[in-house]
Amino acid sequence: MLYVLLDEHPDSLNAGGFANQMVESLAQAKIIDYPASFHNGAAGLSFADGHAEIKKWLDVRTKPPPKYSNNLQLNVPSANNLDMVWLAERTSVRIN
Repeated sequence: MLYVLLDEHPDSLNAGGFANQMVESLAQAKIIDYPASFHNGAAGLSFADGHAEIKKWLDVRTKPPPKYSNNLQLNVPSANNLDMVWLAERTSVRIN
């Protein structure tokens, strides 16, 4: 449940790493960096345990078409975006 690498949207590449928000409430979800959607609306992810998955994104806001201009607005609100919840659940673990 912890991804190590994922396909990033070509217009979202900005800092050598992928950032996403740990979603605490659906209303406050946001997209910091965009995952790619090259694979028919999906992205490839590899996980720390060695397995890999192709994740099909459900929310249209998660998969803007690439323009290869590096001009995609990042760090945008995306309330109720279940794709961002899915990513957050696989990004890290919360330590109380």
